[in-house]
Amino acid sequence: MDTPSKVSPLAWPALLAGVAVGCEVIAWAWAVRLIGAPPDLTGLLWLAGSGLVALAVSMLWLWRHIRSTRHALRKAQSVALKAAKHQQAMQAAQQEAARARQLLASSLDALDIGIEIYDEHDRLVMFNQRIHLMLVGFQRSDDIGKTFETLIRTNLSRGFIASAKGREEEWLKQRLSMRGKHTAPLLQQLSSGQWINTYETRTADGYLVCAHVDVTEQVRKEQNLESSNDRLARQSITDELTGIGNRRCFDQTLAIEWQRAARSGNPLSLLMVDIDHFKRYNDHYGHPAGDEALRRVAHALSACVRRAGEMVARYGGEEFVLLLPGADAAHAIVTAQKCMDSIRSEAIAHVASLTTQFLTCSIGVATTRPDSGHAADTLVNAADAAMSRAKSNGRARFEIAGQADWEIEDDTPRTRPAPLGI
Repeated sequence: MDTPSKVSPLAWPALLAGVAVGCEVIAWAWAVRLIGAPPDLTGLLWLAGSGLVALAVSMLWLWRHIRSTRHALRKAQSVALKAAKHQQAMQAAQQEAARARQLLASSLDALDIGIEIYDEHDRLVMFNQRIHLMLVGFQRSDDIGKTFETLIRTNLSRGFIASAKGREEEWLKQRLSMRGKHTAPLLQQLSSGQWINTYETRTADGYLVCAHVDVTEQVRKEQNLESSNDRLARQSITDELTGIGNRRCFDQTLAIEWQRAARSGNPLSLLMVDIDHFKRYNDHYGHPAGDEALRRVAHALSACVRRAGEMVARYGGEEFVLLLPGADAAHAIVTAQKCMDSIRSEAIAHVASLTTQFLTCSIGVATTRPDSGHAADTLVNAADAAMSRAKSNGRARFEIAGQADWEIEDDTPRTRPAPLGI
């Protein structure tokens, strides 16, 4: 169905103007015919007046239409001006936003740390150039818009995260559960050997800002320091010449094992070993040869301790001790015989010895069940007394501490460790 066309706003004033012109034309023609006729002008005046009225009305209508049109045009111009200003403001805002983003990117690129920004859905929004230098291969330009889980799975499949190798799914599950919740930096080792501290902070808008700091140098310094401390700790309880435990190591271990045995009720045995005529050995062969003999004796004695907790240490000079936690008297005697046989098998020549032509040792054996009412020194005194008796009875033998050895007074003369610098 056709829609009726709208009538132009100028149709009615044009019609009235036409009527006015028609009336005037008729009035003029009428006036021409009346020339020379009787002067009856009533009809003519009505006709001319009607034309004038129609003309006036059409002119008024036209004036009102022009006025309304001008008002509409001014209104349209105002709207157009506002639209233009809005468009300019939008363009200015977009340019300002672009400049701000560029400034942010430039500022982030100037930082010496890697920056990643994720939106509230954990999708990557932007990252700085430092990431490329710090985390080689971790982020690429086409990663923008991808979720953290997608990105981390890709890096796991590439083997970039050393600490996750062999347990990728477990590592990923733990990492996602702590996403954005770390109160302390997350330290990670990469497959390249780098160590990275990751700081995560969530903004009020739900965005997550991740800062990555390369701490490889600091971690390596700490590792070197720990290694040095461990080495110093080992050196402080290790005899430099023989490589076995020193007197400090023995004293510390004896105190610990004495308390442990006192609590458990288990026996504790000690072997005190002294090389026979060692001063004569040094005088005849020289101190370098004496040092080598001490190393060989330490090696031979170390081969005689097998059970967990057993230890051999250099007590001082040419004296050694073997501490045997949980060993009863029978086991201690077997170990003492092994020590004698092991040193004999070394066949270290000692032509200056008054006992045999080879290096020998004398051993004192003591076994007890410690209790809190006695000090650990009583075990050392008893073994030392038994070792002195072995020397008195001809050397190259071992003796077992008897009751008299346990009751010996503290001020009773007995062997004492010689200085280590012999």
